[in-house]
Order: sequence, then C-alpha cells, then structure tokens
Amino acid sequence: MGDAWPTYKTIRAGDKTLNAAPGDSSEQHVALWYVHGEPVMGRIWNNNGKVAAAFGWNGKAFVDNIGSIQVLVDLPERVRGYDYHWRPWSDAAVFDKNARVFYPVHVDQVKGNISPCLLTLPNGKEALGKADIRNERASAVVAGKDERFEGPAVHKFLVLCRKPKPGQKFDE
Repeated sequence: MGDAWPTYKTIRAGDKTLNAAPGDSSEQHVALWYVHGEPVMGRIWNNNGKVAAAFGWNGKAFVDNIGSIQVLVDLPERVRGYDYHWRPWSDAAVFDKNARVFYPVHVDQVKGNISPCLLTLPNGKEALGKADIRNERASAVVAGKDERFEGPAVHKFLVLCRKPKPGQKFDE
C-alpha cells in the first residue's frame, strides 16, 4: 500500500460495486502501470485511506507495492468532450474508423493495444483488469492470481470506451 487515497473522482469499474472474489475489493478503479516499458492496465482500491493496487503481467500477479502508477481521473462534465461507457468487446473492437461509435480508452504499444477491461469470470465473479483488443486477450488479478483469457472467451467482457459528445470528434 502506498499513497493516500486520491481526493479527486476516479473511474470506477463498471460504474458499480463489483461481485468480487473473496479477498478482492468490490470497489475497483482504473489504473495504469508500466513494467519494462510495457503498459499494464489494472486496478486500485481504497485500503483504509491508502492506495492498494493489483496488476497482472506475463502470467504473474503484482499486488500492493507496485511503484509509480497513473490513475484515470473522471474530469468534470464541463471540460471534457466525451463520455465514458463500459461497452461490450464487440463495440470496442471496431477497427473501421468510419463505423466506430465507441473508442476504447487505450495505450497503443507494439505488443498490443491495452485497454481497461471488466471481466466476468466463469464463476460469476467480476474483476477489473486489462484487454488487448488487437490480439483478443484479457486478464485480471483474481484472489492473488493472474487469470488470463484468449479468443472467443473475451467477447463477453466489457471494455472502457469513450464516446464523443455531439459536435466533438477524436483525432485518429
């Protein structure tokens, strides 16, 4: 655990309290961590006023003492030209720029296009982790283990996207 919990509004997984696995917080917020130059989306939660975190990378779970991270802030309505939406994988995986309505929040990197992802596991439990939309992969730390999914198994998950407000558009 590290710094004091932020006083600003952060992006909460699914905009709801999750049905998390035993031992995992049900209040999960989007965070980004870099390991060896590779972006890893994961989660933070409030642990008695301190930031606690969990990130899965390369099949390993990194929990609590992570180091430097970035937290996704929910900017005030009046200053942003978009709204956040947790959308089905199929809405996020639209690669035709002319057909796209929802734009995944992402970090594009040579190994993949990494986005925040809300996974619903086979047992019904939920966890915030990461999606690699380009390569159809998703993972999240669940009960201290990096749970990984590939191919069609990822299509039921939700990806954090942005949708431009009327009169706004994203540069691509």
